[in-house]
Amino acid sequence: MRRETELDAVRGIAALIVMFFHFWLIIPDEWKSHAYITHMAGISITPEILFHFTPLRLLVSGSGAVGLFFVLSGYVLSLSVARQRMASYGRFVIRRIFRIYLPFVVVILFSASLLPLVKTAPLHGVSQWFANEPWSVYPTEQVIMGHLMMIGTVPLVSLDSPIWSLIIEMRVSLIFPILFILMEKYRSETLTGVVAAYFFSNIFLNRLGENPPTTFMHSILFTFEYLPLFVVGILFYQFREQIRGFYGSTWPVIRNIALPLAVLLLGTPTIGPENAVGIMKNLIWIVCTIVGSCAVICIALHNEKISLYLQKSHMQGLGHISYSLYLSHMVVLLVMAYTLLHHMSLWEWGMLALPTCCVVAMVCFWLVESPCMKAGYWLTRRRYLKPGLVG
Repeated sequence: MRRETELDAVRGIAALIVMFFHFWLIIPDEWKSHAYITHMAGISITPEILFHFTPLRLLVSGSGAVGLFFVLSGYVLSLSVARQRMASYGRFVIRRIFRIYLPFVVVILFSASLLPLVKTAPLHGVSQWFANEPWSVYPTEQVIMGHLMMIGTVPLVSLDSPIWSLIIEMRVSLIFPILFILMEKYRSETLTGVVAAYFFSNIFLNRLGENPPTTFMHSILFTFEYLPLFVVGILFYQFREQIRGFYGSTWPVIRNIALPLAVLLLGTPTIGPENAVGIMKNLIWIVCTIVGSCAVICIALHNEKISLYLQKSHMQGLGHISYSLYLSHMVVLLVMAYTLLHHMSLWEWGMLALPTCCVVAMVCFWLVESPCMKAGYWLTRRRYLKPGLVG
């Protein structure tokens, strides 16, 4: 099985969308609701309408991009587990720890060290969310340990708010080989269990109004609300040949119209399970995210023109730094906001912040992420005896 590098580029695009989403959240609410374009066909058009109810929604669909991340992880990890069937569970987990957790630790400690130095005055001219939520808790020893232990409750993601999804990714990684085997041997029973766990956690947490969770046990339940997305990735792997054949033999109208329209479902104008918006809305979100994510993967792998474009060097470069970009961009935005927003406009700051986030992500990749991955592979490499020593 070849490494499907197209999906690396897809992951990079999803990381960019998450960053754009946080840029969107930083903009003050009154700016979003101001009618810059008025009375077009009798309708007052605002940025909020454009980025909420049109295809532009995809550019700032953070929850859809995170859902795509989870489906991609299910598919790519299935490739990895299938390729290394004789590898031990411990080997798989060690590599995931070095791949996800160690860069996570570095960025959290970096954020905790910068907060007392940089946050010297309140932010003005930004949204209430950005002024009050990120860096809302002083990094005491207890707070830092809560982040490093991946507790996942509301105050213990404040040092780097996107880490709530990385906590879910790490937890699912710990059970993924078992989940993969269960899906191979007892697919129907496993799917039934996953769906039951989803509905139980969804109903329970929404009744409490606790999405995002406020206790560790509720945080564990919160993980089950995203488990179906990983399972869909496994299913896509298991039926990959059938999907490839279907794509090649299906009508052009499906390939050229239906699948691109399905991608738009990732921008469904609602909120994912990370906010308590209701059981039915969460269900609609996860169904739309599943369909949209599968359409993205199918197009990336089987549309020849798009596949070739995703394999170009600049797209592969974006894919390589995708995790570092996702992990570090909020810390960069916070540092730049507290140091520069008192001296320049929000728009000037935004034009500077975007390339800065990408540059920092590249530095983070080369100095942190890549060495961690190499260390994980070195630690779990297979050792062979020299032929002269055998016997």
